[in-house]
Order: sequence, then C-alpha cells, then structure tokens
Amino acid sequence: MTLLVTRLLAAGACLAATLTLVLPAIRSDARFNSVTTNKNQTVAADSPNNYLRLYSQETDPAGLTGYATKRLSSPLVPAATGADLALAVALGGFKNQNTTSITRVFTLQALNPLPPGASPLTVTAVLAADPVTERQPLTGASFSALDGSGAGPTATLTAGAKRQLNLTVRTQPNNVFPGNNVLHTPTVTLQVTYPGYTGTFLSFVVPVSVWDGNGVGP
Repeated sequence: MTLLVTRLLAAGACLAATLTLVLPAIRSDARFNSVTTNKNQTVAADSPNNYLRLYSQETDPAGLTGYATKRLSSPLVPAATGADLALAVALGGFKNQNTTSITRVFTLQALNPLPPGASPLTVTAVLAADPVTERQPLTGASFSALDGSGAGPTATLTAGAKRQLNLTVRTQPNNVFPGNNVLHTPTVTLQVTYPGYTGTFLSFVVPVSVWDGNGVGP
C-alpha cells in the first residue's frame, strides 16, 4: 500500500510540472490577443482631432494669411471656412478652365504633443468625385511647406509640424463640363496613420465645391 501511494504521488508531481510548463504559453497567447483587440477598439473610438488639426484662414491660431480665395468673389473671400471635421471649401467659378493650381487651400498641423507612440504622422489625400453629378473637377492634391517648397503626395508630420494642402482644378473638356451652372462637390479625404496603425478610420472628409457656370456660384 505504501509503495502504491508513493507511485501515485510521484505521478501527480510529474503531471503538475507538465501543466506548469504548458500554462505560460497559453497565458502569453491570450495576453497578445487582448492587446490587439483593445488597440483596435481604442482606434475605433478615437477621433482624428486627437492627432491633427485642419485650419482655414479665419480659424488659423497663428493668424497665417495668404490662403486661397474663392474665385471671382467680390470682395475676395477665403475659399476655406471652418476647422477640423467642420472644414469646407468653396473654390468659386471655374467655367471652361484649363488646369489651374490653387495653393494653400487649407492648412494641417499635428498636435503638440501627439499621443504616445503616434509620431510621426503620415497624412495622405484621397480625391473622390461628386457622388451626384459623378464629375471630378479636382485633378490633383499635394502637401507642401508653408512657403510652397517640398510638395508631395503625402505629409510626414512630427508634433507641431504644419503643412498646406494644394489642389489643381480643371473643368474641361466641354462635353464633361458644359458650363451650364452646375455645382460639383467632390471630396478630399485626409487619412491619418502612424507607426503601428495603418487603417482608414482616422480621416477627415472635406467637401470642395466647384461652380461650373457663370460668375462665382454658391
């Protein structure tokens, strides 16, 4: 009987040691999955305003001037109004216009400080046609320094860095843009990513109206 008890105790000790070796790997996997899920949930509940600010001339905290104006407006008024998620652009009248460059439509600035681990930001502009008219008068978008230098398709921003967004507009040929007083409102979507996050949730959608007709338009 004593021998049997001894053998049972020894077997129990071996089983406990085996479980001890296996359990840490199980706990490690669960901890990794939990972190991944929590990060996705955090981004899904986040706002792009926590990383980037968008400014028009009237809302620029530094008082920067020289923003693009609404074409054919009299007196001239800035094309962009509002800020951040409420920023909108009205470029004015562009009847039968060849490719036209428009600088400093609005500006963008990274927050200072940025959230931990979110530097540098990468900002990309995506153009989409007017969903109603199905026309796209915007032919290009670029980011540049405030003096116009270093223009490129993306902006890399460290904390506090500021850039301007530039657009090109074209309302030709006439069979696409006949100039019969139609307001086209395509969008410019700024997608914000940072190291470790490459989704599209952190985005600003900016409506940009272009009047294909006589005068300045709405």
